[in-house]
Amino acid sequence: MIRYARLLRLFFRTELQYELEYRLNLILEILQTVVVTATSVGAVLVLFSYTTVLNGWDLGAMLVLLGCFYLVQGFGELVLQPSFEKFMEHVRLGTLDFALLKPASAQFLVTLRHFQVVALAQMALGAIVVAVGLGRIPSVGAFEAIGFPIALVCGFALIYALLLALSTFAFWFVRVDNLMALYWSFMDAGRFPVDVYPGWLRVTLSSAVPIGVAVTVPAQMIAGRLDAIGLGFLVVGSATAFYLASRFWRLGLRSYTGASA
Repeated sequence: MIRYARLLRLFFRTELQYELEYRLNLILEILQTVVVTATSVGAVLVLFSYTTVLNGWDLGAMLVLLGCFYLVQGFGELVLQPSFEKFMEHVRLGTLDFALLKPASAQFLVTLRHFQVVALAQMALGAIVVAVGLGRIPSVGAFEAIGFPIALVCGFALIYALLLALSTFAFWFVRVDNLMALYWSFMDAGRFPVDVYPGWLRVTLSSAVPIGVAVTVPAQMIAGRLDAIGLGFLVVGSATAFYLASRFWRLGLRSYTGASA
């Protein structure tokens, strides 16, 4: 584990150096992230100026959910999106060999190699929004405080498993960019609780594209709307999704011929 933590630190430092070559561009992207986040928070505040509860969600819980959305989305854009895009490109070009020949886990090297550093600003803003939302929740018990980070990590694992499974199709199809674009389209739906959507969309956001679970359940946890059994199901489900996605990736890897074939 220490070895892989050092590799992650090295990868991040390398990508940070690339970003700092164009500092003005980095500053403008951070400002854009601040404006987008502030606009979303403003929209929620406007919405709750006309009501106090939205399908059981008050303003505090809604702000926590919005913060969770930016944490999950930021995590995806920080490392998963750039890494999986490069991975699919390596498969198309037959250059994945360079990762497979290295003395480390190939899945780790291709899925956590690249970083989009500006996404850290999005995650930081998401954490601030969560903190503001927590300030409007009357009380948070010990179980909720412990369960929230667990549920959030499970959300990260679900997003990782989904993107890993989608990108694995690159081993059999020339381009799977449309599938990834479909995922990012569904990602925007995570700004609101999954239970406010119609039945068919609620099922989609909770199973086939588990964005609703990744964002809504951590917010339910901190708002006291999730019990220990529900948290247990989330942990088991996330671990199962991660395992199955990894097995599917290894299955796809067997079909890879590489540049030397």
